Amino acid sequence: MIITITPSAMVSAGSNASICETANNYTLVGSSISNYSAILWTTNGTGTFSNPAILHPVYTPSAADISAGNVTLTLTTNDPAGPCPFASDAMMVIIFPAATVNAGPDQSICALASATLAGSIGGSAVSASWTGGTGTYAPNANTLNAVYTPSAAERTAETVTLILTTNNPAGPCNPVSDDMTIAIGSSPTGAVITGSGDVCVGGSS
Repeated sequence: MIITITPSAMVSAGSNASICETANNYTLVGSSISNYSAILWTTNGTGTFSNPAILHPVYTPSAADISAGNVTLTLTTNDPAGPCPFASDAMMVIIFPAATVNAGPDQSICALASATLAGSIGGSAVSASWTGGTGTYAPNANTLNAVYTPSAAERTAETVTLILTTNNPAGPCNPVSDDMTIAIGSSPTGAVITGSGDVCVGGSS
């Protein structure tokens, strides 16, 4: 008698991966396979593959995938002829939320006044700091609603631009920045009254 030994299909979907939500897509470069005649990628999410029947397709997460924060992608061989079953393996793409920042609206202040800043952050950002200008921040430059007092040079220039930058969040997302401009009014000049004279009650001079 003859015993025929058929090689089994071997498949690896690759290691788990992390991407930022702003990346838009992920190329499945870590997958490998042997002893197969056809394959198919599937997802437990609602994103799309550039071609689910090739080994290294591009996966584009859907809004629901991004909201969920992760998606599992599975690579499966066909059921080959003979006694060997199909083979399958899965990997997870973890989707990190991007950092967001808003330095607040531009402002106009009087010549000798200070400006109360109105910065805000969101997403994966946990802190932010102000830079730009040669004035002072109270209580410090790490406070989103700090009070900024322009320097003498900035009062002379009558303008200053401040930048609010987030921390570098954990994961693959990068820090982000936004800026705002403070317009500073001109310093008042002294008033001068000229002329002299008397005036009767009820009259004008």
